[in-house]
Amino acid sequence: MSTITPGTPLYSFVELFRKTLGDVLSEGAASPWTVTLREDAPVSSGTTTLCFLISLSGSLRGKAAFQMENAEALRLAQKFLPQSGDPASELTAARKQAVEQLLGKVTTRVTAALKEQFGEVDLQFSSSEVPNWTGTRVTLVAAEASTGTVSLGLRLDTELVASVLPSKSDAETASPSTDTAAAKAAASGENNLDLLLGVELNLTLRFGQRTLTLREILELSSGSIIELDRQVQEPADLLLGDKLIARGEVVVVDGNYGLRVKEMCDLPPGADKVASSSARSESCRKA
Repeated sequence: MSTITPGTPLYSFVELFRKTLGDVLSEGAASPWTVTLREDAPVSSGTTTLCFLISLSGSLRGKAAFQMENAEALRLAQKFLPQSGDPASELTAARKQAVEQLLGKVTTRVTAALKEQFGEVDLQFSSSEVPNWTGTRVTLVAAEASTGTVSLGLRLDTELVASVLPSKSDAETASPSTDTAAAKAAASGENNLDLLLGVELNLTLRFGQRTLTLREILELSSGSIIELDRQVQEPADLLLGDKLIARGEVVVVDGNYGLRVKEMCDLPPGADKVASSSARSESCRKA
């Protein structure tokens, strides 16, 4: 079994599933889900396990599988149908289908992201019996305030692990000149980024949203009340364009609305460089 080490291609591959699962669950439930990665506590291979097979072809080859205990799958299905969370309920065909649709959406998004990193990759997703092949196993633990935690096993067979990891010959052929050029390109990119730090961007504070039919919109008049999908005590969203970057508590400052940030969301790629560049600029101004 290969070790999932941060910074390696295999870690990036598994991390892509972790982040995509969090995005799909958060969008589907309209509430924030966090997903963490564990290499311990593999999912049982007993008869009470729901399993979905992912077959990869193209620049990446091999098999992966999602596995969930029935009790975990039931809790996830009840959240997204939505239904009352009764643990004694049966995992019906409709509930299994709800879980399959969620994980199918995760697989579709992962396919698009893998094509950007590895070239042409095709992923086929289907329900399956629990596989008997060996390989690398990790657990994705998804958590949400009203649902609690739901564990999802992710298994990768040895062919897929070997396909993701760079071969020894690839590592030996990497020349020092290539590394130097990459370092120069990175330094140039950071300098160009400094030029953009003064650009003003529009932020949007979102209290909630609601979908209306055309008829309902035409019937609106002065004094009409539109109920949003968010309760008063729930945090408001801070958006940069259409990207959610933070959540927090709405406050009033000198008669104007404001937001006290309680939670930072996943920032877009390169945001860590912007933050570090901003910190350098701030320290120069204070000096």
